[in-house]
Amino acid sequence: MTIPRVSSALKAVDLKQIPPPLIIGERINTQGSRKAKQLVLADDYDGLVDLGRTQVEDGAHCLDVCVATTERADEKEFMLNLVKRLSLEVDAPLVIDSTDPEVIEASVKQIPGRPIINSINLEGDGSRFAKLAPIMAKYGLPAIALCIGPDGMAKTSQQKLDTAELLFETGKKYGLKIEQFIFDVLTFTLATGEDEFLDAGKNTLEGIRLVKEKFPNSFTTLGLSNISFGLVPYARKILNSVFLHHAIKSGLDTAIVNAKEIIPYGEIDEKERKLAEDLIFNTHPNALSELITYFENVGPQSSTASKKVDVDPSWPAGKKANFRIVNRLKDGIENDVVSAIADKVKKNDILKDTDGKFSLDATPETTHDGAIRTLNENLLPAMKEVGDKFGAGELILPFVLKSAECMKAAVGELEKYLVKEEGSSKGKLVLGTVYGDVHDIGKNLVKTIFQNNGYTVYDLGKQVPLQKFLEKIDEVNPDAVGLSALLVSTSKQMQFFVEHARKNKMNIPILCGGAAINSNYINRIAKEDGIYEPGVFYCNTMFEGLKTMDTLISDEKQNLLAQWREKLENWKEKSTASVDPSTLPKSNIKPVDAPTPTNIGEPIRLKLDQIKMDEVWQLIDKKSLFKLSWGLRGKAGAESEADHEQLLSQWKIRIIREKLFEPEVVYGYFKCHNKDGKLLVENPRGDNVEFDFPRSTKPEHLCLTDYFGNDDLVAFQAVTVGNKVADIIEKWNQEDKYTDAYYLHGLAVEVAEALAEWINRKIKSELNLNEGGLRYSWGFPSCPDVLQHQLVWKLLEPEKSGMDLTESGQIIPEQSTAAIVVHHPKAQYFVL
Repeated sequence: MTIPRVSSALKAVDLKQIPPPLIIGERINTQGSRKAKQLVLADDYDGLVDLGRTQVEDGAHCLDVCVATTERADEKEFMLNLVKRLSLEVDAPLVIDSTDPEVIEASVKQIPGRPIINSINLEGDGSRFAKLAPIMAKYGLPAIALCIGPDGMAKTSQQKLDTAELLFETGKKYGLKIEQFIFDVLTFTLATGEDEFLDAGKNTLEGIRLVKEKFPNSFTTLGLSNISFGLVPYARKILNSVFLHHAIKSGLDTAIVNAKEIIPYGEIDEKERKLAEDLIFNTHPNALSELITYFENVGPQSSTASKKVDVDPSWPAGKKANFRIVNRLKDGIENDVVSAIADKVKKNDILKDTDGKFSLDATPETTHDGAIRTLNENLLPAMKEVGDKFGAGELILPFVLKSAECMKAAVGELEKYLVKEEGSSKGKLVLGTVYGDVHDIGKNLVKTIFQNNGYTVYDLGKQVPLQKFLEKIDEVNPDAVGLSALLVSTSKQMQFFVEHARKNKMNIPILCGGAAINSNYINRIAKEDGIYEPGVFYCNTMFEGLKTMDTLISDEKQNLLAQWREKLENWKEKSTASVDPSTLPKSNIKPVDAPTPTNIGEPIRLKLDQIKMDEVWQLIDKKSLFKLSWGLRGKAGAESEADHEQLLSQWKIRIIREKLFEPEVVYGYFKCHNKDGKLLVENPRGDNVEFDFPRSTKPEHLCLTDYFGNDDLVAFQAVTVGNKVADIIEKWNQEDKYTDAYYLHGLAVEVAEALAEWINRKIKSELNLNEGGLRYSWGFPSCPDVLQHQLVWKLLEPEKSGMDLTESGQIIPEQSTAAIVVHHPKAQYFVL
């Protein structure tokens, strides 16, 4: 099943976040925020937009927007003005929060994206549901479904489930699907001490579990702060944070909360955590009074004091090495490894050089067993703990890479005391990014984690042809092959590999990963034409791949394959009705007069000295950088975001000082014609080129060509940060500077996107566009065929600016983008 998404004009967000939850910022709500109400009453749109932007910077994926007040009667007008401003200036999808269905529908039409409706319920005669369900059905929108039925709010866990079932059954009459329901099972404050609500926390958690068990394809949410209403602020922060942790464990998908006020569960003081859990789970009669008494005397200063993490000198050396890997403390780990080996073989003759480095006065034959024990008892368990914490959302990816650097240093020292034996590796993996795909960041992460867990990895790089995989497999006889793909188009190479392996009766397990694929795709290629018996496994993260590999080389291999085959035999892909594009009606878009730039038909090239990089740096999308490119997610992400602001500044200085980026831009304006539903673009230097864009099956049936007239003008742009950065990233990975390589890669990707936005603004300025000027990059829904890059190359000749194309239409270097610019004032982003 495709994971449902919501979107703004600029960004789509999966409702299912890994790790959860999807955070809905709660502060632009006049019903719950005094500041929001003051801003609304003062007509302060700028302040409200700033409030939204701040929440996104603090970690919110979406923004709840409610502007209703008793003091003013223009809710609809104010809401429409505000969501328009938010859509233009903040990239987070919106959650439209109103009791008036008319306000909701008008807002939905105003927003250039796919928002969430907040909320529907079956209170009273169900009239609110009856008014909003058709809107959900018409626009395919999800909605927060409050567990409120004809008899009122659901309080017990069974009532919550029953009401959720009633909501869904009622929705089916309108054609609503289960994935459109975001069930809010409701929670009530634990601060009253009333008997009726003593088990409110437990009932909510059990309600979430029951709803997710009954409707696994639905989503769940909570207005989190309701649980702590009435307590002092710091107590609320602790209780909310602890309750969120347990709600996620119960299956919570989203939370309406101020992300800045959430503390990672592992960082909460143990005593404060216990007080909160005693209240949530109603473990004893005095739970509330003890919590209130404690927090009357304790403020937030107790939790914000920085704690220096360091090893305890009294620990055994093996424990010190383990601790350093888990806590990313590289300095001193080599000495700990030497001491740990000495402890295990009972050798006292540790030597110390003038720099304080330890060595062991013994032969590898003497120390081999001690080194193996140190690896198995101290180092590998540390990396396993790191992987478990990453999976639980307690560590962000750069921290994992820091631990991997520590592990690399530890293993490098340990290898001095090993007798090199054939087969001393845990196992062998042939790894590569498939043919046509130039992206290798995910593949490099897999290589790093596997190598640091004792595997030999034969990394074939990126754009690896099928034959090269086969030759390496024949040469080294690996335990598995790993295939990585970032793009839908290149993921087909995985299917070709499986088909070849099946036809030639190969006996090698296949691990598949990458943003382009999902379990349904892997199940389909593993099953069609007969199940590929050695196994084709979808690995969502590098640690899932590691877990699968560990099982494949263990005594549990046959059990794993038997379970996999059974699951695959029972798996059936949901069929979707295909639509013949030729039968779709044309949209109602009317072309407008073409702009008249001074330079038509000639590419315009800009190099570093002509690009205003100070403006480009300002256009970096920090949310995308921190959360997507730098992996700043989950519980650990919230605690380190401020550090990453400082880190961004440091990287900017380093990039400028070391001249790591060599940006170039090319753009141009060309005469074009809407002819027979295709866009014919005049090329003064050669044959004219013809773009065939797909038409949307959605009600408006949009197509990019519709925005152009018979005699019109179109702009194209292409940007790159240069080839030097790719070489440096590869060099740093070879030098075990995994974290630096990861940070530089992520920043290069976002700077390329900022550069694309900068030149797009320049194009809009040169065309005197107050509205319109939207850019559409190939690979996204409205122009999915990246092979059309070849047509752009005929017009702009970006190869003269350092950008080349692969046979499959991918741009080299990877940190580059190309786009078509539509000048029509009503241009919007859409899906097919």
